[in-house]
Amino acid sequence: MIKITLIIINIVLTLFLYFLNQWFSTEEIKINNINQRYIKNTRKLQEIKKIDRWLVKKVKSKLLHTPNSIEVADLRLIEFFDRFATNYNFKVKKFIYHDKYAHYLSINYTIPRNNYIKLVDFMRLHYQDGYKVIDNFVLNKTTLQGELILVQPFLTKTKKQEHINEIVPQ
Repeated sequence: MIKITLIIINIVLTLFLYFLNQWFSTEEIKINNINQRYIKNTRKLQEIKKIDRWLVKKVKSKLLHTPNSIEVADLRLIEFFDRFATNYNFKVKKFIYHDKYAHYLSINYTIPRNNYIKLVDFMRLHYQDGYKVIDNFVLNKTTLQGELILVQPFLTKTKKQEHINEIVPQ
């Protein structure tokens, strides 16, 4: 009788351990899924933090120091064009145009392919007062040609003047 009781207890314990192991496996899978989602969300938050730092450092600082008048905004674009026109064979594609938040100047450029130093200097070229956007480029056998857009942040006055903090997320 004791043997039968021990056998039954062993069987019950074995079944209990088996089901406990099954339950543990499913819970472990759930925990791993939660951990993976947590890791993904953490990475997304880190990327958002990097983007936010970039926005504050690059964009907001430029918007806070926008020119006081249209003439100053346009003059900055023209000065940049004049400073580098001969080095990179600048030609105006579209003269100063604007929207609600910025003034733009579209410039065509041509750089000889065999002049590596000039090519590297062009890529490192920085527009201090705004932003430089290389819209397109075509690499030929002898030249690199394309379009460069200069962006000068400037708030155009409208009927309802918007405050800078409403435009830039805090």
